[in-house]
Amino acid sequence: MNLMNLMKYNKIFIAVAVVAMAISVALWIGKGLNFGIEFTGGTNIRYPLTAKATTAEVRAALEPLQALDLELSPPQPYSYLDPETGAQKHGVLIQTRFLGQEEQEQVLRALETAFGPLTDDAARQINQVEPIIGKEMLLNAIYAVIIAWVFMLIYIAIRFEWKSGVTGLVALVHDVLLIIGIFALLGKEVDLNFVAALLTIIGYSINNTIVIFDRIRENLKTKTRSQSYGEITNLSLLQSMRRSLNTSITTVLAVLVLYLLGSPAIKDFMLALLIGLTVGTYSSLFLAPPLWSVWKGKEEGKGRTGKMATATGK
Repeated sequence: MNLMNLMKYNKIFIAVAVVAMAISVALWIGKGLNFGIEFTGGTNIRYPLTAKATTAEVRAALEPLQALDLELSPPQPYSYLDPETGAQKHGVLIQTRFLGQEEQEQVLRALETAFGPLTDDAARQINQVEPIIGKEMLLNAIYAVIIAWVFMLIYIAIRFEWKSGVTGLVALVHDVLLIIGIFALLGKEVDLNFVAALLTIIGYSINNTIVIFDRIRENLKTKTRSQSYGEITNLSLLQSMRRSLNTSITTVLAVLVLYLLGSPAIKDFMLALLIGLTVGTYSSLFLAPPLWSVWKGKEEGKGRTGKMATATGK
């Protein structure tokens, strides 16, 4: 029975992942990340509107407050469906430096003057984080991601082998870098929800990778001397691909619905999940296993070369 040989494209699969990671790093360095107030400190104001407004209109409304030096990020208008009434609601998210009580009142009065008084006080939200606390939270978020990587590496190395752990970790780094790169490109806010999405994707992606490695381990038990590690990897991928793709597609569809119909507060979280689920499926199928196959194949080639040299010497 002739099987499709995916491993003949392993260099292409790996090259695509490497190029994508390089582009993501370039975007990260070049454009930077739009950190939320949880990490930088500052004030977030969600102000409900009676009609949709543009960023320029909101900026114009706050123009009289130049003396406050708000350090204003581009205001982000949003719309959503009220879950109780089903009506279309509008609002704007304003992000500034840390504001005192009087400064907050001045901002709210400027918005009321431009867009009318609030009709729903409950929809107005003001969140504040002091700069020192924001820096501590950013460090804790970085530590959380690194610790998750380390524990994943240890777990896979114990369950399979250290080469599987290293290639699995490379796949996780690929997933995280691509999410960061796309968020940098789009200028999306990086906050605690973003970190939660990263940790979720790390867990989801490594689970898919483990499924493939588990299938490889089972097939290695029946490996013959004539079979290469590439052939074993190819067989394992073909046996696992349908399951992995079906699981990922159904999950992506559910997240997509939440992204399209959910409230503005979860849109960026759902976007990070959508990106992570997509790139995580790719890395689980077409990055970690091919890397492992290439690595093991080189090890096998060195072993054969050594045996041939010994035999010739005799």
